[in-house]
Amino acid sequence: MKMPTRKFLLFGIIISLSITAVLGIIGVLWTGFGEAGRQLLVSAVVVDVASILTLCCARQARPAGLRAVQVTGILSAWLSAVAGLCAIWLAVPGSGLAEVVARAAAVLLVLAAGCAHACLLLAWRPYSRPARIIAAATMACIAAAAELIGNYAVLPGFDPGSGYLRALTAVLILDALGTIVVLVLHRLRPPLSGTAGVAARYPSPGSPDAGLPAVL
Repeated sequence: MKMPTRKFLLFGIIISLSITAVLGIIGVLWTGFGEAGRQLLVSAVVVDVASILTLCCARQARPAGLRAVQVTGILSAWLSAVAGLCAIWLAVPGSGLAEVVARAAAVLLVLAAGCAHACLLLAWRPYSRPARIIAAATMACIAAAAELIGNYAVLPGFDPGSGYLRALTAVLILDALGTIVVLVLHRLRPPLSGTAGVAARYPSPGSPDAGLPAVL
């Protein structure tokens, strides 16, 4: 994601979070708000979740694959927020349309969460061969977990057996394990030293790597 787009996106997130914070405070403090207050609070939570997922995806990235994951995550997050707001304010409770919109919002939310997790994982991934292998396996676990969880929202009356739940639990455990290992490898990699380290951390404005984030 390029810097101008990233700045515009972050500015929009700050505005949306400020608006939802004001609405949430009104919903909490305004006594007798009733159903409208509950809807305001839920709407604020929906927008806040979409904003957090967007922030997870809004890192600077040069590889085309990571940019595609970023765009997919951001679009999924805000489409999920739009669908959720429609289900809260427009759809008639108990109707078939409300259920369809809610299921669409849940599927998009799962997709956005998976993309946000993948963006964070790829951003912290070292470039050693073991780290690349572990990151690829963890990405596969992220995709598998999103598929297994998404079936609950896609299929009405979905009632999996114990084997399905065991498989989902195993995938989530492997996902968490891979993420932790990648973070540990990132922290244990040898620090940059000398002029090369300084140049990598603070590239000159005219250099090709000037758009890269600083290495922590």
